[in-house]
Amino acid sequence: MAVIIPSSYPVQGIGYMFRHPSLFRNLFCPIFLTILWGFASLIFGFAYLLKLQAHALIAAKCPAAVAWIVCIIFVILEVGVLSILFYLIILPIYQDGLFDRVLKLRGLKHVLKENEGNDLVKCMRGVSGGLWTLLFQILVLIITFPLNVIPILGQLAFVAVNGWVLTFGLRLHYDAEIRNISILQSRREAWERRSEFTSFGSVAVSLEMIPLANIFFVWTNIVGSALWVADEIEKEELRLQQEQSQQSLMGRPTAQGAHNGYAGQNVYDRPNGQGAYGGHGSQDTLGTYASHSSQAVLSGPAGYQGGHIGLGTQAGQVRPAAPSGHYAPNRMSPTSPPPGYSPGIHQMTTYS
Repeated sequence: MAVIIPSSYPVQGIGYMFRHPSLFRNLFCPIFLTILWGFASLIFGFAYLLKLQAHALIAAKCPAAVAWIVCIIFVILEVGVLSILFYLIILPIYQDGLFDRVLKLRGLKHVLKENEGNDLVKCMRGVSGGLWTLLFQILVLIITFPLNVIPILGQLAFVAVNGWVLTFGLRLHYDAEIRNISILQSRREAWERRSEFTSFGSVAVSLEMIPLANIFFVWTNIVGSALWVADEIEKEELRLQQEQSQQSLMGRPTAQGAHNGYAGQNVYDRPNGQGAYGGHGSQDTLGTYASHSSQAVLSGPAGYQGGHIGLGTQAGQVRPAAPSGHYAPNRMSPTSPPPGYSPGIHQMTTYS
């Protein structure tokens, strides 16, 4: 898995969107509805609001020509504001759909299915969080706008602050409706990862400040944030798979041995050939070691009965265990007793 660089994802979102033209379908509906709403607002403004405002100015002793010109400008501005507000209201709905579509294209449909349920709660959390984020973005935008007066440093500070807020808003859908965490927890995590969020958001805000093209970059930034989340999910899944793989390898029956009083299978044994090591024997053990004897011992084909250091023979007969404190080597045992062994009588029994 490649290193995740948050600042690269806004640019990756542009390329990913062009490589997957099906994503453009998520843009058509909100843009079409916004244009339709704009035309409706324009007709309503010039048919009703223009006359109402012009007559109000004329009644206030304003010259008729000036009143009509001023009201035409007002109506155009009002229509523009209404269109922007309408677009901002419906945008989160289609943003979430675009975000989810990117995850599906990345093969993470199971992540969405695993977090299904409580749709009403998630919807209310997403709507409330989206409205809160929108208001917060507008407030921060207004407060930080004077920073642009300061050359270079002011613009950098403006982009950084608003970038963090933008990134928090773009990932809110994932946190609130997919991860199913609270807005407060999402905000806390965003602050803990503020360097990453600021890195992503600085590039995203810079793209959205480009006139006309910003309408397109608003959507590519969503794609970029979804790609970022997808890479994080895949990286976490890969880590979990590696941990499970290591645990399964360590827990394989053929790799287990008895150690420090715990009986287990030895790679040289048959399934019932368990060896004991460290003072405690186990049933059907291929030998005893140290001070405690096992309940049964398998003897090897060479005809020797006794204990050894956990390396059992593959065939033999069950014989009584060697007495406690006795060491009986067989053909696989070392030539000398193990460290710490007290000299005693080596029990060796041969049989035909």
